[in-house]
Formats: sequence, C-alpha cells, structure tokens
Amino acid sequence: MFGRRRRRDAAPSGPGLEARPASASAASVVRVAGWDGVLPHLDRPVTVVVTTRSDRHADVARLVATAREAFGTDADVRAVSFVADASPRDPFDPTLPWVGSEHVDGLGSAVNAGVAAGVGRTLVLVDTSVVLDAESLRALAAAAVELDVPVQARVGTRAGAVRNGARLLRPGALPWSDDRTDPADDRVLGADQPVVSMPQRAVVPAPCLPDERTSLTAWTLAGADAVASTARLCDVGAVVRTVEPGRTVDAAVVDVVASWRDRAGGRDPVAAGAPLPPWGARPVTPIVRQRDEGDDRSSWSLKIAAPAGPDGDGWGDVHFADELAAALVRLGQRVRVDRRDAHVRPDDDEDDVTLVVRGLDRVPPNPATVNLLWVISHPDDVTDTELRSFDAVFAAGPVWAASAARRSGVPVRTLLQATDPTVFHPLSTAGAAPSTDAGRVVFVGSTRGAERAVVRDAVAVGADLVVHGPGWDALVPATALGSVSLPRADVARAYASARVVLNDHWPDMAAGGFVSNRVFDVLAAGGVVVTDEVAGLQDVLDVPTLAVARSRDDLAALLDPSRPWPTAAERAAIATRIAAEHSFDARARVLLDAARAERARLRH
Repeated sequence: MFGRRRRRDAAPSGPGLEARPASASAASVVRVAGWDGVLPHLDRPVTVVVTTRSDRHADVARLVATAREAFGTDADVRAVSFVADASPRDPFDPTLPWVGSEHVDGLGSAVNAGVAAGVGRTLVLVDTSVVLDAESLRALAAAAVELDVPVQARVGTRAGAVRNGARLLRPGALPWSDDRTDPADDRVLGADQPVVSMPQRAVVPAPCLPDERTSLTAWTLAGADAVASTARLCDVGAVVRTVEPGRTVDAAVVDVVASWRDRAGGRDPVAAGAPLPPWGARPVTPIVRQRDEGDDRSSWSLKIAAPAGPDGDGWGDVHFADELAAALVRLGQRVRVDRRDAHVRPDDDEDDVTLVVRGLDRVPPNPATVNLLWVISHPDDVTDTELRSFDAVFAAGPVWAASAARRSGVPVRTLLQATDPTVFHPLSTAGAAPSTDAGRVVFVGSTRGAERAVVRDAVAVGADLVVHGPGWDALVPATALGSVSLPRADVARAYASARVVLNDHWPDMAAGGFVSNRVFDVLAAGGVVVTDEVAGLQDVLDVPTLAVARSRDDLAALLDPSRPWPTAAERAAIATRIAAEHSFDARARVLLDAARAERARLRH
C-alpha cells in the first residue's frame, strides 16, 4: 500500500492530455474580441460577411459573386480571412472586398471584424467551405426577416450527412450536431455551421474560441437571447459543406458549455464519444436505452488515478475506492472501480453515475451519466473549469471548498475523507498475540520521494520509532525499520497497538483543510495520532486522541513516553463516534442523495 507518488512534473496522460492550441499565435494574427462602442445599424437591407480560412482565399470570389447575384451588384459584401489550426496564409486579392489585409485569429474574430463597421437590417454569414446558390442565399436572409431570430440553413456534407444545428441533449455537455434526416422541430440551441442569418437587433459579439462549432453556437444563442427568442433551422435549398474542421475543445470552450447547464436539455439517454483534445470533453449522441423504472438501483463508476495491475494495487486510492464501493453496494447500488486505463470505456453509456475520486489525475465527466467530483487530495491541481464541468462537487478540505466555490462560482460541498470501521477498529485483547508495534511511535508510508519532516523530527528527538514502508533504509536508524509492505489488516493492527501514530500532509492539503484519511483510520482503530498543522482541523475533529505538532519541540513533548493519553475505554468511545460519523457508509449516503437529486434535475 505504499506505491503512490505525487507527479508534479510528469507529462499529462489519459483523456485529459493537454495539446497545443489550435489558433496561431504569431504577432500578425489579430484577435478581435468585439467592437468599440455601439454597433452601427446601417440603412441597408442586407450585409453579407464572407469568412474564409487563410488558405482558402481562392474561394472568396465565388461567394462574393453569389452574394452580389442574390442582393445586387452594389450589395454590402465583406470578406474576412482567419487563421485556424496554424493554416497557411494566402495573399489578399486587392479586387475583393476585404475588411482588412490582416488575418484574424479564428472564426469568432472573423465574425467580429466583419460586422464591426456596422450591419444592415439583416446579417448573412457564410464561409468559403460552404457551396450554395443565390436563391438559397436570398432564402436564408428572408428567413431571418420572417422569423426575426438567428437562423441556420440546413446543411449537407459531401459524404451525404446532414447538419441541422446544435441541440442541447444534456445540460453541461457539448451540444449535439443534429444529423437526423427529418428533425421534428426547427428550434435549436444555436447554429453550428457557418451559414447563418439574423436580424440586425440580434447581432452581438462572437466569442473567440478555438472550436468553430461552439463559437457559432454561443454566438447565435446569445443573439437569440438578445431578441428573447430561440434560434431556428431553415431549409433554404441545396447547401453543401465541402469540408468541416476538426474540433479543439479547450478549457475556455468547456467553460462556455458549462454556462448552459441551467438551460433545458433533452430527457432522452445519450452515449458519449471519444474525448476531444486538449481538455477531453466528450461529444454526445442520442440513443435508445431500456430501463426498468421500478429499479431504483444505479450503476456507478468510481474513477481513480491508480494505474491498472500491480503497479497500482498499493495506491491509497485503490483502498479508498474499494471501501467506498462496498459502502455503496450496501446501499443497494451497482458499483465498479475504473483505474486510469479505464477512465473512458466503450460501454460507459450504461453507467448511471460517474464519481471521480480526484487525486493525481483529472478525469473529464461522462455526459451519459450524472457526474460527481470528490476532491480528496492535491487540490492545487484542480482548476475552476474542472469544477464547473461536474453536476455536483465535493471536497475533503472545508477551507479549500469555500475558497474554490467563491472563485469558480459553483457550490463546493465539504465531504471529509473517511474510514472503514470493518477494517479499522479497536483490538480485541482476548487471545491476541502481542504486536511488535505495541507502545512504540509508528509511521506507515513511503518516503514519497521527498523529505517527510514528521519522520525526520521523530528521529531527531530520539523517539522509539518504527517505520513501515519502502525507501527508508538510508533515512532512519536500522532499529526503526519495520516492514517494507503491510497488508491492510496489519496496518489497522499497527494503528491500534502503537502508543502514537505519526501523520503528515502535503502543504496544499494542509492549507486547504484536507485531513488525511490516515487520521480517521487511526482514530477509528482506537489509536492516538500526532499530525502536522491542518487549517481548520479543530473545527472538524476535536478529540483528545488527536494532537498537532507545530514544531520539533511540540513533537518531542507529544512523543514523550510519560505523556498521558486517554484510557483504552475512552479511546474506544472515540472510535465508536468516528465509525458513526466518518465511515464510508456515512459518505456513501451523502453521495447517493446527491446523485439522485442530480438525476431528477436532469430529467426535468
């Protein structure tokens, strides 16, 4: 149980692997976040903005000609070039109506640059990746006039697929690009193809996001909100998208999508696709799933950072998850534990609840399920975007939870770490063989590849120390060396037998009030634990068998063999209280209530 290491400098792995941004960052690429002042409203019937990726300038003349055929040779037609995916940059043909001779950064910047000089009574946006004729372009503009909302044209692809706009199937998840041949409803969350029209009063700044689909959806959704309505889909004739860009879903995209969490979504089940780089958010598609409505049991997937196989078997996350899983099973739930290699599974649309026990790895939510996040360690690694992407968030550190909630704008509930009283409980003295740890100062754990001050200081003050775990040979006297590895039951026995058990915390955990599960284990075993200082510790655990050493002198006094500690009967009473209040059964009940509440919310 000593194999875990904190990876501070290791490369990211798994579905959350970070990748380079899609947009070019050269100085000649301009990001246009909006416009100065109030957008001018022009006394013209139509403004057409033609956007083009920087390596497709050859197609601009085609669309400019189509727009002038549709709306007249003196129509207000503008062209804007944008860089995406580090695209090569074609020269600007001076005979075309370019807004400027600089490439802008992404489609959102292209929209903003294209409209900044003002718009006519109707705005039409079309990209050079789209092929349509003048009649279809006129029909698209007319739809915005008639409906008075943002409108996306129904789009076909060269492969024969269709694109019917973005629909929110699951609040908090990436919208679905509707590919049905005959959608029953023309109301959509927003557009996700660059062939759009909208009334003048609906024109708002487009977000500058690296993902084209989300940029279009967020822009047209905001435009629909501006006119207190809903974006629409319209069949305007033959409209073909010749090429669709890949997707780049970074933290900014995830934050935008998370902001739609309170909007009404679909109630039908979905399946989640492969994680999209760099953040790892997963797209969704609707599925048919049969479920016995009379069955109140849910299928849970507990995601932990431990690797599969023997390399991960000794990680504390494994024991933590196994004991939590057993508690959920006792509450009638079906539970599996997924280690790092199984964070994304082909069959995970069959899960009902995903619970990420957050340690070393960030695990993106599974949008096919209710998603719960329980931050139990390494809080400095957790970003606000990660918190916003879950349905409900818990943290084992109350100080950090309060700060994170203020910072991220989402509720973060305190849920302390826990213990398993079936493993950690006072020893029965009847017929028990004496323990080699009895009456000694005990520490159980590895060196973690870093100096552990509590062990160093215990050696310095001459404590009668025994250390169980790997890597200590050169760091403590030979007389202090215990077992390199201890089975779980022997760890519990060591805690119950020791005069004092030592504990420490990573600095970020101590500052955030994250009380180590070792503290709960020792107290449940009827032991005495001396730990380093943890913010708010007395507010959550004020018992006489727990003491804080703030200095080496404090430690010496607490480890003095003559120091009195509570009697065995008093320790047993404390152990009973810890078992009742801080067991995995108690934590499982909180998590189950939260999962049921979120499931009910998502169904309505």
